Amino acid sequence: MRRGNRTILFLVYLVFGLYFINFPFKFVEIPEKFSSVVNPWIIFAGGLLIILGGFNYLRASRYTAY
Repeated sequence: MRRGNRTILFLVYLVFGLYFINFPFKFVEIPEKFSSVVNPWIIFAGGLLIILGGFNYLRASRYTAY
């Protein structure tokens, strides 16, 4: 995969992670029907894990030889 595609995929990881981190803090208002179904701190932890996975994806792709 080319470097530009890896960066775009990392940005997707980052956007989803930041969206999930937003749940407990309400930086941006989220509709009530989505935010009341699941415990917001579980969503927050998932967002952190997604962002860490994105960084790991970028780090691991540097060492892959094609």
